[in-house]
Amino acid sequence: MRTHAYCAALLVMMAFVTFAHATENAAELKAKADAAHGGEQVKLCLEYARLQLENSNQLFTDGDPDKGQAEIREVVEYARKAADAAASSGKHLKDAEIKLRKLADRMHDIGETLAFEDRQPVRQAVEQLQQIRSDLMVKMWGPQAEPKGAL
Repeated sequence: MRTHAYCAALLVMMAFVTFAHATENAAELKAKADAAHGGEQVKLCLEYARLQLENSNQLFTDGDPDKGQAEIREVVEYARKAADAAASSGKHLKDAEIKLRKLADRMHDIGETLAFEDRQPVRQAVEQLQQIRSDLMVKMWGPQAEPKGAL
């Protein structure tokens, strides 16, 4: 019986340390993304956006939709920063476009799991990501590159 209690306490401590480390990494990644320029900013902003999207999913799962929505807004903000950096630097354009599509797809999937009243802001964020991606594609290949269809 003592062994089970010890193992449970150890697991709780490990989960706490992992969560604290992930939060610290997110803050560090955000600071690096804000300080970076050009191609490096593209990579860091997209990685931070992906991390925040997964954090928002966890917040929704934990029953905190207000914080989850705030994280979703931050995902869109950093996706926009990444696309702007890619367009202005001319670096990592295709990679940014692919990762933006994956972010939009993942956000759509997360949105479909939410309570009805929490879905609309996420759907709007998905549309914003798709527009950011579309704008990037137009910058890459001209107006004929506008993506057709939606999720």
